[in-house]
Amino acid sequence: MYHLAANQIDEKLQYKLLSGAIVPRPIGWITSLNKETGVINLAPFSFTSGAGQKMPLISVAILRKEDFSIKDTARNLLNHPEGVINIVSKTFIDKMNATAAKVPADVSELTLADIKILDSNSVTVPGVHDALIRLEVKVYQYIPIRDRDEHIITDMFILEVTDYHLDESVYDIENGYILYDGLAPVARLAGNLYTDITEPYILERPE
Repeated sequence: MYHLAANQIDEKLQYKLLSGAIVPRPIGWITSLNKETGVINLAPFSFTSGAGQKMPLISVAILRKEDFSIKDTARNLLNHPEGVINIVSKTFIDKMNATAAKVPADVSELTLADIKILDSNSVTVPGVHDALIRLEVKVYQYIPIRDRDEHIITDMFILEVTDYHLDESVYDIENGYILYDGLAPVARLAGNLYTDITEPYILERPE
């Protein structure tokens, strides 16, 4: 077995190992609002996970750029603390991928793949029309993560879900179950690799 000491490898390899080992990761496809220009930004973030049970919380880690500058979505969430997490299905993975392109802050990623939006209930930020699940969120907590030289390297957000939007094809309302066959969710691996659910199986938890 290979052993690599984290303090002896460079940043590029650190990212390869983390993104390759912590898999599969759900994709937080987030719409946010630039408060100054009114531009709707839409970008995917794969360091996304659940963060609460007693409260409906989601964590999103938005990594800073190489020069430590903040990304548009993180800046938007700080200045206008609400957004929508749109769950990515396989049917529109190409549209999601298009929004990962690097564009100026005054350009909306919605224009890159002809993405339609629709209004939300509790937040002023719209969601993606094609998304079968949309989660309206507000910033509950912001945690700037710093390196040992005090540079902010990650903007960590804990987002509170205010509203769930669930298409009839992916939600069993009687049992409260998400139906994965209809949702066909996509997850991130490493590099340009993605995956989807093929054959789910049941494993009973011991008492």
